[in-house]
Amino acid sequence: MTFSKNSINQNSHQKIIFVTLDGFRKDKVDFCPTLKAYVNQSIVFSNMMTVAPYTLAAHHAIFSGMYPSRNGVNAYYNMFRFKKNEIQTISRLLNEMGYYTCCDIINDVVIPTEDFDEVNIFDEKTVDFKERHANAIKKISAKKNFFLFLHYTEPHKNYVVDIVQKYKDKDNKDDYFAQKEENDARYTSYMYQLDDYVGTILQTIRDCKLEEHTTVIFQADHGTGVGEKHGEMFYGAFVYDSTSNVFSMIHIPGSEPKIINSQCQNIDFFPTIAEMVSYPKEKLDSRIQGNSLFSLINGVETNERPAFIETGGLYGPWPSPKKHNVFAIRLNSKKLIFNDTPNTWEFYNLEDDPDEEKDVYDETNEEIKTLKLKLIEHLQGNNIETKIS
Repeated sequence: MTFSKNSINQNSHQKIIFVTLDGFRKDKVDFCPTLKAYVNQSIVFSNMMTVAPYTLAAHHAIFSGMYPSRNGVNAYYNMFRFKKNEIQTISRLLNEMGYYTCCDIINDVVIPTEDFDEVNIFDEKTVDFKERHANAIKKISAKKNFFLFLHYTEPHKNYVVDIVQKYKDKDNKDDYFAQKEENDARYTSYMYQLDDYVGTILQTIRDCKLEEHTTVIFQADHGTGVGEKHGEMFYGAFVYDSTSNVFSMIHIPGSEPKIINSQCQNIDFFPTIAEMVSYPKEKLDSRIQGNSLFSLINGVETNERPAFIETGGLYGPWPSPKKHNVFAIRLNSKKLIFNDTPNTWEFYNLEDDPDEEKDVYDETNEEIKTLKLKLIEHLQGNNIETKIS
C-alpha cells in the first residue's frame, strides 16, 4: 500500500505525540520487545541522520526544519541564540491550525518553547517518566487537536552517572575506550527500563482511546557512543554513524508498516508534520531546508538526499563548544568528513566499512572531489566559516 496525506484519513492527524528517546542507539531495538513490535507496525526510517549529534542542536533543527547555522543554535554554547522572533516553529505552525501544543522537557532551552500553549519541565533526578508522561497523555486526550512533545532521558542519565562520570576528571581516559564491551553491556542494561516506558506510553494511548486518531513518532536525537571511537566518550565530538545515524519511526493509523531505506534527516520532520495537518504550502517559511518524508514513503522520490552533519564537542581531541568544527556530507553510502580545527579529511565507504574504521581519503579521487565541492557549497550557502569556506 502506498499513500499520501490525501489517502490517509485526516482524522488520524488530529492528534500527534512526538517522543524523543534521548541518546537511544538504534542497534538496541532488539533488546526492546515492546518497541520492536511497534516498529514492525510502523513506518521506519533506516537511514535517518541527525543534523547534529547532540540534543540542543538536534531539537532546534527538528522544530525549525533548518540546519543549525540558519536557526542560530550552531554550538553547545549558542543554546540561547535560536532566532525565535523570526523563525516559524512546529508548535507555531500547529497553533495556527488550531492545535493545542504541550511539552514535557528537561529544561526550557532544550527545544524552542515560545509557541507552546503549555510548557512543563521535569526534574531528571526524581522524575517517574512512566507516571508523568502517562498523566500528560491522559490530561491532553480531551483536546480535539493536540501536539504533545515528550522528552525521555532515563538511559542518557544513567549512562552519564554510571559510566561517563567515572572518567570525567581523568586526564587519561584510555581505560574507558579499552572496555567497549563492558560499556555496551551497561548501556544495554538500560533497555528494559526504556521498553517499559514505551509500553506505558502505548497502553495509555489505548486506554484513552486515542490509537485510531493519533500519529505517534518515536525518534532519537542522537546515538550514544560506548567507546568505539577513541576520543568520543558519549556523543557530540564526532559525526560517525554510531551517533549520527539515528532511530526514527512514525506510526500513522491506517497505514501499513514500511521500511524506508532512503536517506533523510531530522529537519524533515517539520515539513512532514506540516503536510500531515494540511498546512498551506505558501505559508511555510521559505528558509526551511527539510523536505517532507511523504515523498519517500510514497516512493515518488528516487534521488538520494544528501545529508549534512556538523558538531563541535564539549570534549574530545579538539573540543569546540562555541563553534562547530566537524562537518560531513553523507551520500550514496559514502561519507566525507572535514575536521576544521586540525584541518584534516576522512572518507569512508559505508557499504564496505559500516563502522567507519578504514579511512580511505584520497584527494585525487573524483568521487571525493565531487563530495568535497558539495560540502563546500553547503558550508558557504549557510555562511559557515571554516578553513575551506
